[in-house]
Amino acid sequence: MSETEQRWLTAQTYEKDWWENRIASLDFEFYQAYAENLTNELDGILKIDQKTSILEIGSAAAGILTFLPGEIRHAIDPLENFYSTVPKFVEFRDQRIHYHTMKAESLEFSDQMFDLIICDNVFDHCEDTDRVLQEMHRVLKKGGVVYLRLVTYHFWGKLIRVLLEKFQIDKGHPHTFSKSSLSAAVQHNGFHVVKVKSQGYFKSWLDDLFAGSLKGFAKAILFATRDKTLYVLKEMNSLFQTRKHINSAKECRC
Repeated sequence: MSETEQRWLTAQTYEKDWWENRIASLDFEFYQAYAENLTNELDGILKIDQKTSILEIGSAAAGILTFLPGEIRHAIDPLENFYSTVPKFVEFRDQRIHYHTMKAESLEFSDQMFDLIICDNVFDHCEDTDRVLQEMHRVLKKGGVVYLRLVTYHFWGKLIRVLLEKFQIDKGHPHTFSKSSLSAAVQHNGFHVVKVKSQGYFKSWLDDLFAGSLKGFAKAILFATRDKTLYVLKEMNSLFQTRKHINSAKECRC
């Protein structure tokens, strides 16, 4: 077994333990807030209705797509065999959604099947992030959108994070990205960033500093603050086709 695979398996164990320890206390209505935020962020980029085909990668207990319309909704998670055995999770789910035990590196779906792919706070938990992007690209329809949200770090924060990963102090995140390294990865795998939105490092640093927790204070003192960042992606070819269509229309009006 490779070191990368072992690191991913350790992260999966950490993730399962996290959910198991919070079964009784978690209120899953946060999924509705996430869905409303997603809809607002994609306003003017993608219209989400009953005809929208949606895939959520890393849906965990239920998934954001629980509160989104769509006749075709699929949710995948490597730990689905666990989530599907928890009555509280199953009861909350929309039974019209198809849940699958599946890794994002090997999506068992047809090419160009989905209008929207959701990957929220999941990407840095995956084993092979390049392979995940390639699979997203394969199953995304022409003109489709990837909603990718995760935490990013500045140069110093990323260095601290790499050390934490090396010694497995943080077992839940096998990967760490800066904004530049993430942008390079998505472009290398055929995507174009059409929207970026983040909280900002300074505000996040203040939140950590005054969070009232030892962990938050330690992150602030070490300047290892993370920035919650949203990336909206489209296939590179779709962008070129859109520009070509716009240019052709302009020529016709001349």
